[in-house]
Amino acid sequence: MTSLIIRVDAVHETGLAHAARCSRLIDLLPERPRVHVLGQGEALSEFFPYDKIVPLKGPVDVFLKALVIETEADAVLVDQPAHDPVLWSALDALPQLKRLMVDDFGSDAPADLVFNGTVIEDYHRYPNLRTGGHALCGGEYALIAPVFAKSRHDDARKGPVIAICGGGDRAADWAMQLAEHGPALAKPHPFIMIVGSSFPDFEGLKRMTVLNGGIAKQGLPVHQIASHLARAPAAIMTGGMVVYEALAAGVPSIVFPQLENLIPEIDWFAERGALINLGFENGDDITAVSEQLKSLLADPAKAAALSAKGPELIDGLGMTRAAEAINQMLSS
Repeated sequence: MTSLIIRVDAVHETGLAHAARCSRLIDLLPERPRVHVLGQGEALSEFFPYDKIVPLKGPVDVFLKALVIETEADAVLVDQPAHDPVLWSALDALPQLKRLMVDDFGSDAPADLVFNGTVIEDYHRYPNLRTGGHALCGGEYALIAPVFAKSRHDDARKGPVIAICGGGDRAADWAMQLAEHGPALAKPHPFIMIVGSSFPDFEGLKRMTVLNGGIAKQGLPVHQIASHLARAPAAIMTGGMVVYEALAAGVPSIVFPQLENLIPEIDWFAERGALINLGFENGDDITAVSEQLKSLLADPAKAAALSAKGPELIDGLGMTRAAEAINQMLSS
């Protein structure tokens, strides 16, 4: 059995999508390897319940080298929001390891196989791949669970309006605003707020949402998120992987790119008629959210156009394609 080390974190500051996509990707392999996860965040155990979690409590190079020896690792999978030169320097001393990387913005890391599912070509730059290395990029490699594409349909969407907020302080602040105003804005539809398991004050968010007539949920499994999106007449969300999930599911979406590095891809989708972009500067203005949501709910033709365009750009099969490529590499 192949021995694999995954270097990934699951903390509110950087979000849970990195851990989520690694977990789902490994689960799709025909033969699941023996996995050890090296990282930070209590939520890691939710994504890797059957694997050994090794908390990173010191220098990553020291922990990595010790773990490689202990597990007799064959490969390492790295998914981090920023390049870690200490990690890659440590890998240079371990040339026998196959190096897999999931990335979003381009990197000079010397990997063997890279997946970058973002749609921005400027982010697809990998000049230092090892000899024979490959970078598989673009929307066809967006690493979202296949269940989102499977949930897509053309029937009337009569469920609640869904709000999904990811990681970071601006996202958390916006979630509290939506908890206060979202239930009223969604009328006559019910309103459900969804956040990840690392959200810093879920009890406060839940009280605010319920007080105003909505429902708040935390840490939902992927199939439940897909089900909610499939039934929603509209979804409000922060930027990140959830946008790709919503597009694959065909739900008309209003998006707040809460981080500057999310601006280009949300602009890209908006320019192609796949979503409504609230913008980085004023996207957290509740008045702007109100205007866009009311307009969308009152315009079935616009909603139908958004619903059709999303799956054209993101078909939701990227995870399956990536798993096939990883299986081929690990088997070689």
